[in-house]
Amino acid sequence: MKNLKIVLSVFLLSFILSLFVLYTPTPVSMNDETFSAATAAEHISVISQEPHSVFDPVAHETVRQYIKGQLEDYVGSANVSELNYTSAEVGDNTPYDIHDLLAVIPGDSETGILLIAHYDSRGHVGRAGELGRSYGAADDGYGIATLLEIARIYGKTHLTNSIYILATDGEETGLYGAKMAAQAPFVDHVGFVINVEARGKEGAVYMFETSTNNETVIDFYKNAQLPVSYSLATAVYTVMPNSTDFTEFLAVDKQGINFAVLDDLYYYHTPNDNYENINLSSIQHYGSQIVPLVNEFVNNSVYSDVNHFVGEQNQVFFTILPNVFVAYRESTMQVLHFLFLALLIGITGYLTVKKEVKLSSVGKYLGIIFGMIVVTAIVGLYLAKLIAFIGHVPFSITYVRLQHTDLVTVLILGGMAIGLGYLYYKFVKTEENKKAWMIAGIIINLFLALITGFVLSGATFLFFVPAAFGILSLYVLTFVKNKIALHVVLSQNMLWNLLLIVPILFSLYLALTVGGLLAFMVILLINLTAFIPYVFKQLEI
Repeated sequence: MKNLKIVLSVFLLSFILSLFVLYTPTPVSMNDETFSAATAAEHISVISQEPHSVFDPVAHETVRQYIKGQLEDYVGSANVSELNYTSAEVGDNTPYDIHDLLAVIPGDSETGILLIAHYDSRGHVGRAGELGRSYGAADDGYGIATLLEIARIYGKTHLTNSIYILATDGEETGLYGAKMAAQAPFVDHVGFVINVEARGKEGAVYMFETSTNNETVIDFYKNAQLPVSYSLATAVYTVMPNSTDFTEFLAVDKQGINFAVLDDLYYYHTPNDNYENINLSSIQHYGSQIVPLVNEFVNNSVYSDVNHFVGEQNQVFFTILPNVFVAYRESTMQVLHFLFLALLIGITGYLTVKKEVKLSSVGKYLGIIFGMIVVTAIVGLYLAKLIAFIGHVPFSITYVRLQHTDLVTVLILGGMAIGLGYLYYKFVKTEENKKAWMIAGIIINLFLALITGFVLSGATFLFFVPAAFGILSLYVLTFVKNKIALHVVLSQNMLWNLLLIVPILFSLYLALTVGGLLAFMVILLINLTAFIPYVFKQLEI
């Protein structure tokens, strides 16, 4: 009973802490010195009065003139220019002209940081469930308001490096404003790009995309306050068909990062994306992350080199607690992978020689776990299809636009975790089998970490963390007999696994919707195979 209380206490504490990983800050009221969500909201209230897509020319022009006027007030009219392109220049049989706005806050160096957001709203029906006629409060009022706040804060200050602020047109219909602006002469002086987007209306603001070979980019991103980012997201995004204005600047070999809020996709590209539904805490989170980056860039002469952020390799990174951001280079990742592989071989060999485990048993459980992964993937796929069918919406593995599926997803994942725990408790009885399962679960995770290290390095931490803690826990169980030490180590195993997997699954749900149940269930299962045995072992101590 005492051990059960310890395990439940550690589990509850770890789970509660995991809910704070995606913490968003308290909104700042109107303030002359710092980024203020309240001031940003005032801009959004004006921008989002009417749908203002390229197909709503009067409202579209009203929004453009408002943004231009605000920029002129903040940085001076001489530093604001229009980048106008005729439909013929744009091409693609575009039936309208494109009107970008560019504001420059000059520094001692022409090299600058470029901040981008688009001012057109969604004006037509897109994918299933997108009703169009959005008021653009979040997408991309959040982005435009963030840019205006930065213009207000830095517009009259002395800078070492410059700031370029670009409000693009025609993003929703083809990234046309960004496409044309990326060819403009000022881009030669851009050393870093920050694109500000929105795919929901609330929750944490994710840094979800980087340029390639991002080692220096991620070192720079560490300056952000309350950073929320996972290299898993940036890795997956590279193989998905989605695109933003950032895409056009990657195409001209610029380095930078892309931000978006993801929660409440149901509001995205619909009339519900309006001022009444904005979230001040999320707006403040844009400022918490972006303003420190701007401040670092404009006040440090090292960034005057326009090629400063060109790197040679990527980093693996993830948020583990509020303001706790872990990052390491791919070269370090490979060293860690092979180090822990050697540790796994060592402990497996030792336990085999001591006749505490049989390799045949390890092989048996490897087969069982692999079979469970296959079955889970099939079940997850058809559960997602069933949910889409019941909701009368089209199914896609990355996009099922259906409201109120979060509780269903939690219940499915929770039920699967409980089911796996029950099966382990019911059928894995002997000490030899328990250790064989531990080793098999670690092998699955470490193997996936090694494979993804070569093909999708940003995803490696998802498998490496449970494998690493599993290996360390196995060593402690083998060589340490002190009960207090065992509880401490096994509790750490639970703590760091939950701090990782809970926010990751929630974030993936926001990005992929309930259509991604296959992925959620498989990822959770793989994590649990290297985690559950130690939970039951702690109960036995």
